[in-house]
Amino acid sequence: MRQKGLAGTIGKWSWILIVAFLGIGWKYPVIGSIALVCMLAPAITAAWKGGRIWCGSFCPRGSFNDNLLSKISRSIEIPKFIRTVWFRIGFALFLVYNFVVGIINAQGDLIKIGFVFYKIILITSIITVILGIMYHERTWCSFCPMGSLSALITKIRRRWFEQDKRIIVNENTCVDCSVCAKDCPMDLKPHDFVKSNDKDLDCIHCEKCVYNCPVDALTRN
Repeated sequence: MRQKGLAGTIGKWSWILIVAFLGIGWKYPVIGSIALVCMLAPAITAAWKGGRIWCGSFCPRGSFNDNLLSKISRSIEIPKFIRTVWFRIGFALFLVYNFVVGIINAQGDLIKIGFVFYKIILITSIITVILGIMYHERTWCSFCPMGSLSALITKIRRRWFEQDKRIIVNENTCVDCSVCAKDCPMDLKPHDFVKSNDKDLDCIHCEKCVYNCPVDALTRN
């Protein structure tokens, strides 16, 4: 069961934006700078509400993964090393290095700057598709630099705000059936989500686990 309302509609169709971006940007790379919106939005929404809300409801690539890539994905467990902090940091630094070098070499040329953004989105989209077919459709989302930054912001935010957007399991009700884990698009284990840990930091709040739990052990706030 998917989210309802505006967020659900956007999540279902926003994949069109990334397909259009990759198609039009190939001929008109100056539009590449538009990608900056999707680079900043995850962190902004995480600071505002907490959690990876953008990833689950608005991200064009996330929508592409859920609605298209999932149809050809093997949908098997995401390799554990991909979720490690060191892998995420290393990959993020690799992208930042290439981005900075590209911007410097562009020397203020808007078309060249746009192409720097376009190239990064194109390359990461290719990685997304390859890993999405090999493993799970949202494998990319497990180490996406902006998604990881959102998770970090959420972790820091929780030090000051008791009320945070999160899904929590009632340990007294949960029967460890793992239905929630099978339904999770991020290949997480919602039955481990308790307030005493941060195992939900990569949760994208699609709420599939809440709707599909057979004993109503999962709640959202």
